[in-house]
Amino acid sequence: MHWRIMIAQICEESKCTGCLACMNLCPCGAITCQEREDGNVIPQIDPEKCIECHRCVQGCPENHVKEKHEPRQCYAAWQKDRKERKYSASGGIAFGFYKRWIQNAGIVYGAAFNEKGILTQQKAETLEEIKKFRGSKYAQSHTGFVYSDIGKELKKGEKVLFIGTPCQIAGLKAYLGKASDALVTIDLICHGTPPMSYLEEYIKEIAGAEKVDRVSFRGEKDYHMVFYSQDRVVYSQRFRKDLYYTAYLQGIIHRENCYKCEYADKRRISDLTIGDFWGIDRKSLKVPYKGKISVVLVNSEKGRKFWDLVKDEFIYEERSLEEAVKGNVPLQRPAALPKDRMKFIEVYKEKGFMSAVKTPGVQKAIEEAKVKDNLFYRILGKIKRRFR
Repeated sequence: MHWRIMIAQICEESKCTGCLACMNLCPCGAITCQEREDGNVIPQIDPEKCIECHRCVQGCPENHVKEKHEPRQCYAAWQKDRKERKYSASGGIAFGFYKRWIQNAGIVYGAAFNEKGILTQQKAETLEEIKKFRGSKYAQSHTGFVYSDIGKELKKGEKVLFIGTPCQIAGLKAYLGKASDALVTIDLICHGTPPMSYLEEYIKEIAGAEKVDRVSFRGEKDYHMVFYSQDRVVYSQRFRKDLYYTAYLQGIIHRENCYKCEYADKRRISDLTIGDFWGIDRKSLKVPYKGKISVVLVNSEKGRKFWDLVKDEFIYEERSLEEAVKGNVPLQRPAALPKDRMKFIEVYKEKGFMSAVKTPGVQKAIEEAKVKDNLFYRILGKIKRRFR
């Protein structure tokens, strides 16, 4: 009984990423997801079902030293296909990866909203299915038993591509236990993941009785929060005027572990890393380009072979790792803990998301962001008029 009490948390709660490797590893279904008062999903053990095999504790990636590698190459890249660039959050890199992998008879996994509007890790096997993976999702996707599903596909001899947050990659590796030549992992440069419950509450408050089945943050309407119901726009608001979006950008609604994330480092856990190439010196580009640009970090030999397979989908050029790191805070350190974070959590526990996001500290940050945003667009407008 003493052991059961000891493993009730599996790992220190403040370090738990919600990857759910433990739930996938449990041989007797003793682990389930439980939502805490602060909205975070934390795995819990049913002592009546637990057989004390210890696989959950031994397999939890947060109980081990992370195996990370310095990137071998760094590229700036964007899709050749203009249509795909239009619908993508950045340079359309992830979609190009999915597309080529499917064309080479592989299976892909990524984050998408299900029919209930919940963000989950899902499988796709056709070019039509991968469209659901487009765009950034500023919430934590639920992994469920996707690691177990991937394990079964690999055993059948299938080739698998998995794109997710670094902690989800760590969870997948922990579940599999050993590397597979048929698996390629790609992590996203992650700024932090708010619990899905926050977004659910916000959607219900804004959309009311409307059934929202998809949410967009980046893409065709870049930097707009857009709710869809069967491809019909239910709500659309620019990022600085949307409460959820601004709270996310201010870093106040992430999971607790995000503020001390061990994956926020230039050394990476996956075969490749992708994200926005913030801060790139566009004047030095060999091919002049004003659109959205992605960064691609090649972190392993397997990653290099994969890049060689897919690179003709893109316009690309090699850049320095230092340039990519300088423009991307998550390649340097975890998200900073905002001073009003604890107040947000206190109010959330008592009154829910809308009340918490309207606390004075959050509102002040939103107003300050609006001022900066309006100034930026005024200056941009003057520049455009000057060069007409």
